[in-house]
Amino acid sequence: MRTRLVFFSLLAGLTVVRLLLVAGAELSGPEAYWALCGQQPEVAYFDGPGGTALAVAAGLSWGNTAGLLWPIFALLATLGLYRLAAPLTGRPAAVAAAVLLNLLPVFNLNAVNPGSAMPLAMFAFGFLAMAWRGLSQDSTAWWTGAGLCAAGGMFFSYQAWFFLPAIVVVMLASRRWRPRLRTAGFWLAAMSPLVAAGLLLAWNANHDWIHFIRGTWQTALDLQWSLWPAGLKQASMLASPLVLVAVVAALAFALRKIAVAPKLKFLAVPALLALLVAAYAILRGAPAQPAGLIAAGVALPLITWLPASIGRVPSRLLLSIMFATAAAWTGLHFALARPSGSDINMTVVHEIENLRAGQTSPLFLIAEDAPLASAIALHLSDATPALPGHPAVYVLESANPESQFAFWPRYDQFTEAPPAPPEPGTDPVTEQ
Repeated sequence: MRTRLVFFSLLAGLTVVRLLLVAGAELSGPEAYWALCGQQPEVAYFDGPGGTALAVAAGLSWGNTAGLLWPIFALLATLGLYRLAAPLTGRPAAVAAAVLLNLLPVFNLNAVNPGSAMPLAMFAFGFLAMAWRGLSQDSTAWWTGAGLCAAGGMFFSYQAWFFLPAIVVVMLASRRWRPRLRTAGFWLAAMSPLVAAGLLLAWNANHDWIHFIRGTWQTALDLQWSLWPAGLKQASMLASPLVLVAVVAALAFALRKIAVAPKLKFLAVPALLALLVAAYAILRGAPAQPAGLIAAGVALPLITWLPASIGRVPSRLLLSIMFATAAAWTGLHFALARPSGSDINMTVVHEIENLRAGQTSPLFLIAEDAPLASAIALHLSDATPALPGHPAVYVLESANPESQFAFWPRYDQFTEAPPAPPEPGTDPVTEQ
């Protein structure tokens, strides 16, 4: 009980520290772009599902901070991993896994920088924690909660597609759990992500399948193996080298025992699927952090099952060294990290507004790209658009859609205003 109290106290303090960090952060160009999109709520946007944009817009609305919700996501992700690991490994090992998760550079970076990785990890850990209880207790309520978590992940990233298939593979691989595939609880869990996928597909159908037109089956299967060394190096940097080695060793050990240990199977199969998704993203040159963070988090409890000693070195000593190096690695990352702010701030925007005020005719602004246009628009004291539905700041027109601005009205879509009626006493034949 005392260990849990210390753990929850430290977690609460760490969350407060992260909230203070994001409160003083300058709004970056991508964050401004997400916020501008989120101000016009949609199921999805040009860049993917709409969860990240809506969460950034909510943070700016509630606390004038783009990343306000991300420390909360990190808190819930930690509690989700603890609740997942507790019935599988015991509470002390679950606390250790949750603490180690909070020492990883990849977790801390995504806890204070908006993106899809942290909310996706939160929903993944919550999904697995509830699915285990639904599976072991045959509980419809827990299955329904698991389905809602899977649907929530879909609204942040398409990489959430593997949540439900991972559990299906686990159930098919177990003679005891296979009959549960026919229960109402499991099918209730499947309904929520299917509804979420349907909403996303309907949005795509109404927007020329924009999420999929930038690739073909050929490009989807074109794996660039030259990217693998750089991707592996980045994974080592973000997870810290010793933790990466421990996770790989734990997964290898789990594969040897997976046929006779249901708890190992329940953790190892989702971790391996998440690892495959992350590896595929690396080889395609796509962001791998969302799935990679999930793979690392789900695999951490597996370290508990490693042998008591490796060679002549006790595993307890190796784990202590791993915890210390992970903490030092994260501290080094934050010490060397540079803030990713925008070149646009209030001083620059004041100069733009002074230039506009000095003109006799109305002007509208055109920026080079979407992040720049978004940053200017969010800093303007008067962001009233030239016409209803138009953005406050436009981007340069292009035949190639590159951002959500491609779906908003353009500066060349103005309609000709009707001629003004002649003033009394003037010659109606006079040319206008």
